[in-house]
Amino acid sequence: MGGLGSGGGAGDEGSADDDVQVHLFRPRAAPDDDGASEEVYMPRAPRPALLQIHNSFILAETRDGIIIIDQHAAHERVLYERIVAGFDEDGEEGQRLLFPFTVRLSRPELELVESVRRPLARLGFELSPFGRDAILVQSVPGPHRHFDAERCIREMIHELLHGSDLMRSARNQNERVAMSFACKGAIRAGQKLAQEEMHELFDRLFATELPYHDIHGRPTVVRLGLGELRRKFGRT
Repeated sequence: MGGLGSGGGAGDEGSADDDVQVHLFRPRAAPDDDGASEEVYMPRAPRPALLQIHNSFILAETRDGIIIIDQHAAHERVLYERIVAGFDEDGEEGQRLLFPFTVRLSRPELELVESVRRPLARLGFELSPFGRDAILVQSVPGPHRHFDAERCIREMIHELLHGSDLMRSARNQNERVAMSFACKGAIRAGQKLAQEEMHELFDRLFATELPYHDIHGRPTVVRLGLGELRRKFGRT
């Protein structure tokens, strides 16, 4: 799922079937009888079967129960950590639009856009003034295939200008922009995901530094143990 963005995580390279066929084994260094190191192969743990429910949550079986992932909260966490890492490097390269679009803005909104032009550019937004009351959007990020660039930039401008509890928790301008984009640019509840998209999101969530909470502090994962499930069905 190239659309979910770059990042670490096991099994990024294709579908679950591809993973079984191509990546069933992985190398591990081990000494031979002479003390020299040679490459041996250890079986790779199978990936869990994933089920999307109500186009909003991802269900996965674990050894001792099940976990339920909030797809929006999970992708928000993945995006935020990727953006922050990108700010420390060269940022993201946006996708050049075949048909650029304009966004009409008020004077305060135009001033806000000018003040955050640099971090927006590092996200992949290429913006330029267009007349007296609009901006021209020529390049945008591509965090996932459902991404609505115009909706995202409008919502970000509104949040950055008028503030929110999330914005008040940010330490600097870069962090405010990163938080706002992670929230407004993440996949949303109600968006159907393909199997490979669910697997990529699953892998990348658990490759983040703080996989169990989104940037608002809300949980990304709910766990239900096998014992709890048995009790709910009277199987004590």
